Amino acid sequence: MSTGSQARSRMYIFVAALFVLGLMLAGYYTFFQTPGEINDAPASEVVNPKS
Repeated sequence: MSTGSQARSRMYIFVAALFVLGLMLAGYYTFFQTPGEINDAPASEVVNPKS
């Protein structure tokens, strides 16, 4: 096995591991993180808050 093909195969493994890690993180945030509180205030109150 030449050095080039060995480096290529290890790079494929590295990229695949990063891809799997990204999928795991995306799945975690999709299924286990709850969204924050939604503020239904009109845009005018957001720009000029009542104080």
